[in-house]
Amino acid sequence: MSTQISAKTVGWEHYQTLGEHYDKERPGYPISVVHEIAGRALSLPHSSRRVVDVGCGTGIFTRMLADALDGSFEVRGLEPSSMMIRQATEATKSLRPILFVQSTAEKLPFSDRTIGVITAAGAAQLFNRMLFYAEAHRVLVDNGLLAILQNKRCHQTGFFQSFELFLEKFVPGYRTGTYADARGGHSVANFEAELASDDRFSNVMVQRWDWTRTFTIESFEAFALSTIQLKMARTAHAKDIIMKELRSILSEHCDAVGSINVIYSTELTTAVRTVQ
Repeated sequence: MSTQISAKTVGWEHYQTLGEHYDKERPGYPISVVHEIAGRALSLPHSSRRVVDVGCGTGIFTRMLADALDGSFEVRGLEPSSMMIRQATEATKSLRPILFVQSTAEKLPFSDRTIGVITAAGAAQLFNRMLFYAEAHRVLVDNGLLAILQNKRCHQTGFFQSFELFLEKFVPGYRTGTYADARGGHSVANFEAELASDDRFSNVMVQRWDWTRTFTIESFEAFALSTIQLKMARTAHAKDIIMKELRSILSEHCDAVGSINVIYSTELTTAVRTVQ
């Protein structure tokens, strides 16, 4: 398998300073997506019932998946950011039996063929995926499941279209359809193509769920402040200029009570470890 992803992983380091709004304002995932993964996980033999959520951040998806599995799996969340790990541990304390571990995606702290399911929710674009796929193959059991989720903004019309133009204007190197990556820039993340070209995995499949979220002006501003893109914009330009432009777009698109309805598409790419 070929890849142009650098071996140096630096993109995740942005999250060390993004925790203030992150857990509260991130969009989350449709419960039907969580149930899709949980259903496939529960079909695995009992000896394979260990799931690892890689790049788990503050544990938003990890907690959703643990709830859906209802104690039938050992659940761990891996995250390189020490700040995110602290928030994940605190948010999960006394609620669910989840162990959060500080670790990168490129060197998973598990023995060979010991994990039934690996998930990465809104994080794999930041991985050195050449190394991550090799590690996933190493630790997954035969027919073990790799599941990568990505929330995509439906940007053809409305507020998200204006927001994408705002990002293109102020974020160095950003273009609609790209994501912050392991090199500290932006690039396209085509997980389906990467896994389809990797003979260590098979049964590659993509599923999509569209859903609507309602923001207030204040909650969208808080959400934007939790993103790498706005951090990059505020680094490259004066903070006052950035926030004034963002608030102008929000005011233009909100309704009479200050609400903004947007559409997300959650894309789930799955593959299984090829039996060898």
